[in-house]
Amino acid sequence: MRMLIRTEGMKLQWRVIGLLIVLDTLINSAMGAMQLQSLKDFFSPSWSTLYIHSVNLHSMFFYPLYSGIVASLLCVYEHRDGGWKITMSLPVPRGKIFMAKFMLLLGILGMVQIVFMLGYFAAGYFVKAPGEPPWDTLLYSGIGGWISVFPLAALQLMVAIRVRNFGAALAMSLGYVVPNIVLTGFHSAIGAWLPFTIPYYVMMPQDAIYAPRVEPYSLWTIVLFTGIVYLLSGKRFVEKRDWL
Repeated sequence: MRMLIRTEGMKLQWRVIGLLIVLDTLINSAMGAMQLQSLKDFFSPSWSTLYIHSVNLHSMFFYPLYSGIVASLLCVYEHRDGGWKITMSLPVPRGKIFMAKFMLLLGILGMVQIVFMLGYFAAGYFVKAPGEPPWDTLLYSGIGGWISVFPLAALQLMVAIRVRNFGAALAMSLGYVVPNIVLTGFHSAIGAWLPFTIPYYVMMPQDAIYAPRVEPYSLWTIVLFTGIVYLLSGKRFVEKRDWL
């Protein structure tokens, strides 16, 4: 499996991925810092307030969108010149090829979370945010937000494998994410069945004024259930499809 993951990593356009990660961090950190100052009459400046401002767009838009973009980039090589026929003819179980792509996708999404958190701390020290960072919130949001994207990553990887055109796959990812503005306003027991909303439910602190209503038990039950369904569906699709 390590060799498969390493091989998949060699195919990736790491410069594009690095640029996307940096853009996410810079945009959301800058927005958080600016809103901390511009909205100080409405929200008392603090590390917690800075985090709420920073994570809003990250969890609602950038993070789920990047899941789709990276999933598409993982399949670009195979979509060219009959690449899937070559890949699926290798003496390796097809299911392992899907799992290698999935694990690499999760690794990159974990990097997105880490760099986002580093950008948040850099912005906080730059603007000299009052108080102390909300360590419990950051730990739950960082790790929980990464775990919460598993179902979406599995679904988008399956879509990226089926859709041969990168532009079409990107348009579909945008189509998933844009409705988040409305859908994340629903209670998590309803909205979390749409996997692109889950990172927002997990990462947005509940003490934020505009945070959605979240019931942790049902939320994580949905994450577990949908994650297993999408992962097994994608693996089965790769194993059963006639690639020749």
